[in-house]
Amino acid sequence: MSRLHICNTFFEAELESGLLRPLRDWLRVSPVVLQLQFLPLVYGSSDDRILVSDLPDTPDERLCTLEKAEGPIEDWGPSLAIQAWAKTKGIEYRIPDWEIVKKINSKIFSFEESPKLPGSALLKDVKEAMRWIEKIEGPKVLKTAFGTAGRGHFHVGKDKRLDEFLKKQTVPVIGEPWVERVFDFSTQWKGGNLLGVTVFENEWNGTYKCTLAGPWKPWRKGSFDWALEEHLAIAKPLVEKIKKLGFAGNLGIDAYVYRWQGKERLQPVVEINGRKTMSWAALQVQQTRFPEKTIRFCYGKSEKGLLPMELKLVGRVVRFPRQISLVVLD
Repeated sequence: MSRLHICNTFFEAELESGLLRPLRDWLRVSPVVLQLQFLPLVYGSSDDRILVSDLPDTPDERLCTLEKAEGPIEDWGPSLAIQAWAKTKGIEYRIPDWEIVKKINSKIFSFEESPKLPGSALLKDVKEAMRWIEKIEGPKVLKTAFGTAGRGHFHVGKDKRLDEFLKKQTVPVIGEPWVERVFDFSTQWKGGNLLGVTVFENEWNGTYKCTLAGPWKPWRKGSFDWALEEHLAIAKPLVEKIKKLGFAGNLGIDAYVYRWQGKERLQPVVEINGRKTMSWAALQVQQTRFPEKTIRFCYGKSEKGLLPMELKLVGRVVRFPRQISLVVLD
């Protein structure tokens, strides 16, 4: 049966804000979200349908608008906005308890449920944060509960307006030393089952750049089988705990190897994403189209790629400087 993909990459914004907006408004909330609603064009099947707020000038035949859509729904992550829209259309759509969704996606949950970086701390107010900043030497970062892919990070000493950042937080923030990362990877799960392992690249500030998907390899960076084994030893029981809480949907669990006092160590759980991820999308493409190969799946600045370059909205044209690109490596 064909599915109706709704790529709601506004997921964290909906969680953090608590705002009850119409689905169309959420899909238009930012240029990135507006563009990434087309992402299922890359990983979806030929008979699937893809819901979008606005059609490009030359639309793919799989695209459909909110007025003409039919289920069953395949979301990017659970959404109250999708739930409200589906109800008006008479389409069945069920999500886990919203408080559980918020709980497992909060960085506070992953911080409390996994080993911590040396010197890291949960900072409950401005005074506590300031004391921690004075105590911890060297580069350091503050992380918000629902920031993702490097967004929501405040780099102490590089970013300005520290007081403004802290006063805006309504929940605790996490303070961590900014360590030298050697190797970033993630595991993707659903229903408690491991779907695959990916390696990924970030910008200097932690913002997502590219995913390498394929047979597990060190990719010319040395052997990190030990890191994967240690990660899985922590991640498997954590996935089971999340499942028992009532969440059996997609999970992406990030990890990295870092250098500390001259030795390589593993940070086994950096964050838990209770939704699909770019690494999940890369894994889908690799497993279905290039099962024996490794691919490099990127979302970065480009003048061409696999998604629309612009969209015409009422009274304006939105152009997208970033693009999805895909390269087969071997």
